[in-house]
Amino acid sequence: MGVPSLKVFVRVVVFGLLLGASSTAFADTVVITSFDVSNLQFTAATGTAVFTATGTSARANASNSLGQTQDNVTNVFPFAQTGAAVPFTTAFASANANTNSVTGITFVMLGGCSCTASSFSISNLTGTLLITGAQGNVDVTISGLVTLLRDVDTDQFGVLAESEVLFDIFVNGVSVFQTESLIPLSGPNLRALVEGSNQLSRTIALQSGVENTINVRLFTGAVAVANEVPEPATVVLLVSGLGFMTGVLKKKTKNG
Repeated sequence: MGVPSLKVFVRVVVFGLLLGASSTAFADTVVITSFDVSNLQFTAATGTAVFTATGTSARANASNSLGQTQDNVTNVFPFAQTGAAVPFTTAFASANANTNSVTGITFVMLGGCSCTASSFSISNLTGTLLITGAQGNVDVTISGLVTLLRDVDTDQFGVLAESEVLFDIFVNGVSVFQTESLIPLSGPNLRALVEGSNQLSRTIALQSGVENTINVRLFTGAVAVANEVPEPATVVLLVSGLGFMTGVLKKKTKNG
């Protein structure tokens, strides 16, 4: 998935949730976690590195404190993608063996409620890697393009907002590349924003002529907690109304 399409997808998700939000909400607690790794390549210093994709899987989970949960899993090959959505939160996951890419997007937006919502995505791409036309140990460079957008905001009622990313590349069951990051905000009226793209690169030594297992795994998560109370103006209006009703009742009782 390219950078433009990823940004378009995020904007569509955000716009959709904004349409579903209460029209009386002036601000919201929002968490966007979007992480994409594309064009993964394996390049041998001598000989040829042959990567063969063997499996793809994707899982998307969304839940809220209203007791609503959606959890979808697929392992369609060569392109697995799925999504999940409940009020306040959505998730999307994909793994594409045609482009050697994995994508995860999770989104939470809370407004006008005392509630909690969370979502996560898991994307997996598996395969084998064989070095041909060489002898002995060979240096192999693993490379790819990382594109990310992580926007974490709390409004005046925000209690907690977190964005999490975990990305691993395993060779023969051993992690050779890892990105693990948590952005936690605790309290109202806070913001953290991280966005951009960068090249990942890691060189490892592998034995020529030996089949190696490859597992690319991506996890993204978003969680938010809000505790909204009536606005001061609303409280004044409520108290005034109660005072008026009390006066009316007293007057009726006296006249009765």
